[in-house]
Amino acid sequence: MNIRIPLFFVIAVVVVTVALFVVSAFLPDVEMIQTPTARLIANVLALGVMIQSAIFSLLLIRQSEVNRKNSDDINARAEAFRNFQFVASNRTIIEFHDYMLMFRTSERYTERLKQRMDFKFFMRHNGINMDDVRADISAYSILTVKFPMKVIVGDVIGAVKFINFRLDKEDGIHNFVPCCDDFQGLILWNEEKQRQEITVNLILPKGSGFYNEQTITPFHKIRIFLSMHSLMGVVVKGWTELYFTNPQKRERDGANKYMISSSQFKISGLPELEENITQKSTHM
Repeated sequence: MNIRIPLFFVIAVVVVTVALFVVSAFLPDVEMIQTPTARLIANVLALGVMIQSAIFSLLLIRQSEVNRKNSDDINARAEAFRNFQFVASNRTIIEFHDYMLMFRTSERYTERLKQRMDFKFFMRHNGINMDDVRADISAYSILTVKFPMKVIVGDVIGAVKFINFRLDKEDGIHNFVPCCDDFQGLILWNEEKQRQEITVNLILPKGSGFYNEQTITPFHKIRIFLSMHSLMGVVVKGWTELYFTNPQKRERDGANKYMISSSQFKISGLPELEENITQKSTHM
């Protein structure tokens, strides 16, 4: 163990040691030691030795505490580096490509929603009260938006959660937010296209004019704030912007088809472990 002894401590040891020799030289026999002056000197020397021992013990304790803190700091740095390696190796990032589909949700799916009231895969138009939706869901329209996606970093995506879904139209900006805390985008496998697709259901008031099956609903841009969760629990947060080109196309089933001409994705923060994010949100 590396102990740094202060200079004053070394001087004190030398002085006390020399004093012991001097006193021993002037007190050659036992009778002189029994004098009051000699006993006083002996007590002072004994006190000095005790002070030396106490100071030395304190120095040992202090050095031990410093070594413990250094060891804890080294261990913390090693743990942080191991976590960084794990996060860097197990993160997953996706991108949307090809085209976006928007259509009315099927009546069968809507009926099941009325029975179960499970809004895990639904986002609501900003301003809608979920208590009102649960009280009378028939007063609201439900649309489905589908994006083909591909994994560009990592191997397999575990979950995708939309934090905010913003659509820019000619009549203004429409914001959608999750209906519940455990919201996720529904990841499906398209057997015909042999690719993954993510589906999000949107709830908005009837008669809002947001979507018309008879015409093309034009969008200039869509911005999605999202978090991507890998199978190993690594979370990457960011936002993506999708831009569309004309002509826009309407499918036979009434779905609007939007070709994605370009997309931009930006990470809003470093990847983190999901458990760390949960702990942060718990303490807030």
